[in-house]
Amino acid sequence: MPSILKVMMVLATLSLGIAPVQTEAKPNATFHPMELLGDRLFNSFKTQDFNTFFQNSIFSLNETTFRSFLKDIRNKTLRENLIALHKIRFPPAVSTLDQKWQVAFQHNWREQWRHLVRNSRNDILNQGFLPILNGAKEYDIQWKTTKLIATEILLPVTWSNVGFEIKGDQDLDSGPGTPRTVFLDRDCTYRLRPDKLTYAKAFMVGLDKQDSEQAYDEGILGNGTGEGDILIRFEDNTPNTLYYFCPDQPGAGGNILIKDIDDSDKPNQRIDLLLTFSYGQPTRYYQILIREIIFTTSGPLFCERPEWIGLVNKPLGISAKNTQ
Repeated sequence: MPSILKVMMVLATLSLGIAPVQTEAKPNATFHPMELLGDRLFNSFKTQDFNTFFQNSIFSLNETTFRSFLKDIRNKTLRENLIALHKIRFPPAVSTLDQKWQVAFQHNWREQWRHLVRNSRNDILNQGFLPILNGAKEYDIQWKTTKLIATEILLPVTWSNVGFEIKGDQDLDSGPGTPRTVFLDRDCTYRLRPDKLTYAKAFMVGLDKQDSEQAYDEGILGNGTGEGDILIRFEDNTPNTLYYFCPDQPGAGGNILIKDIDDSDKPNQRIDLLLTFSYGQPTRYYQILIREIIFTTSGPLFCERPEWIGLVNKPLGISAKNTQ
């Protein structure tokens, strides 16, 4: 299962509205599609159901759905990648990014489809599914008694000469925001993970671009502490716009635009999903990373082989109630 993003260089999420789902576990609650995907994939490992695993991957698309998916990608960087693969000189009248995209797409989409279908079901089984089961086997994990306790979008955070940089894809030129704008959905949990370059630089979310006195703590754990992960989950009452910044470094942050699940006015984000589950007595915690997830008309699908992280310390935000 070679890295499909490295082969294709063009995958991204589509901003599609997906109807909220009600379940007995969360009555009257709105389920984010990423949470539902996490549940499906975890249960596929728990029950050793490879078919469900495969159906939630990009490799399950047929030629028609793949073409539609690729044509409508709203992601500046990934469109530019496919344009760069176009070896024929563009006509003089073709100058804008959108015009070049239309030409490059028509000439190259079938080649990208061929790259995709070269990966057989056995490739996906042996390189994507079985390594997770084998990783759990090394810890003598009995899947029947495991419990999924957290499904979170993982956002790495680093520091550069312009300040904080949070993993995310740029929107098209006509879209809202700037390269430093972060788009977050309501009813979805995000785990921001600062790296060592952010040491001694507090990451804060607030109502003002720089004022630490206006920090916004509702739905946030670890806001402004300057160490460890920051956990964010925004709800209906969260303002549509917030800001992230470093209190001691002016100009190091940007905007946070908070969106509803069915709001399509956002870029096509590639997303990594972190699954945390518990097992054993005393309780221990294990993690699996589902990498490079995209939205399609079939719902969210993963594009990279999942990563078995294994045994971890108790993550921020996990309480005893989660593991019962």
